[in-house]
Amino acid sequence: MGQNSMRPPIIQNVSMPKRIILTSICLFVALIAFLPQIVVIITSFIKTNGPIFVKGFSLGSYEKIFYKLSKNIFNTFSYSFIAIIIIIIIGMLLSYLIVKRKGKITALLDLMAMSPYVIPGAVLGICILTAFNEPPLILAGTPIILIISYVIRKMPYIIRSSSALLYQMEPSIEEASINLGVSPMKTFFKITARMMIPGVLSGAILSWITTINELSSSIMLYSGKTATISVAIYTEVVRASYGTAAASASILTVATILSLLLFSLVTKGKGSVV
Repeated sequence: MGQNSMRPPIIQNVSMPKRIILTSICLFVALIAFLPQIVVIITSFIKTNGPIFVKGFSLGSYEKIFYKLSKNIFNTFSYSFIAIIIIIIIGMLLSYLIVKRKGKITALLDLMAMSPYVIPGAVLGICILTAFNEPPLILAGTPIILIISYVIRKMPYIIRSSSALLYQMEPSIEEASINLGVSPMKTFFKITARMMIPGVLSGAILSWITTINELSSSIMLYSGKTATISVAIYTEVVRASYGTAAASASILTVATILSLLLFSLVTKGKGSVV
């Protein structure tokens, strides 16, 4: 059943006391959700003396991470960018096959593509490491193995968002194009792919957000040269370098917030991150 056949939500007016109570509850829940992030950001500006926080504020923690962890920051965004490009290409093709070419094979493809969504990242990381740790294809310790894990693990977001649009698309649109002599492949790139863009963009942004914050699979696959920000945060906490850990976490928080704002802009406030 397509999403366009679902009953739209009904807007009901409530009295002012109820509105105040409901708004207060929502604001309280939002505050509880954002409070840890706010604390981390404030902590990132507090002066440190080794593992100890001292009085005063400074940018010392940020200076340290850009000197010591700049490679990790570059790795995070470069690996995520490459992974998102691959996810978009493969995700569009898979979602089209799943929706428009229904059958046992495509149903199996759908199941295989969605399974990483429920498999723990650490388990997936071990599986990938085992698969690519022997000749003839040894990828352990390389950026490629991290990118592969990101592509596999984050693919479901774009498949589901693209499939939702394809279910709403009338088959007659493609049929009319093909009946006018346009090849199916050209029809896909000229018409179908363009109509999928909103779903693809929203899925890509969600995949990007979860990829830059990925830790569970990254920590199983990284090497000294391929560590990402999430791994760096973990190692800094283990070393009791809480200031640099907070600064690194703040960078991820800002990147995530900007990505969420972009997601809201693309979906015009109608998207969901679930």
